[in-house]
Amino acid sequence: MSSGSNRLAKRDTYRRLLWGSILAGVAGGLALRFFEYPLVGEGVYWLGIVGAFAVWRGTSITLFDERDTAIERRASQLALYASALVLVVGASLMRVLPRVSEYTVAPEVQGFLYGYVAVFATFAVAFLWVRYRS
Repeated sequence: MSSGSNRLAKRDTYRRLLWGSILAGVAGGLALRFFEYPLVGEGVYWLGIVGAFAVWRGTSITLFDERDTAIERRASQLALYASALVLVVGASLMRVLPRVSEYTVAPEVQGFLYGYVAVFATFAVAFLWVRYRS
C-alpha cells in the first residue's frame, strides 16, 4: 500500500470517527432526553462534541481538502438562498395577512422570522470580517 493511499485511508477513518462521535452524541442525547434523563443526555451530547473536537484537532492529517471546501461553499450558498426566500416571503406574509384576512401571525412564527434575520446579520458580520481581513 502506498503512502498516499494509506494517508487517504487514515483520513477516511478519522472522518468517520469525527462524524460518528457527533452522531452518537446527538442520538444518545436525544434518546436519554426521551427517557427523561435530560442532564445525562446533555452530558452525552457534549461528550460527542468533545470527542469530535479531539479527533479533529488530535490528528496530524488534514481531514478536509479543497474539494470538501468547494462543496461546503456551494451548500452554504444554497442554504443562504433558501433562507433568504423564506425570510422575504415570510416577512411579507407576516405583514400583509393580518391586514387582508382574519388571520393573525403567531408569536412563534414572528420569533422564527427574527431568527432568520439574526442568521443574516451573523452572515453580514462574518462576511465583512473576512472581506476586510483579506
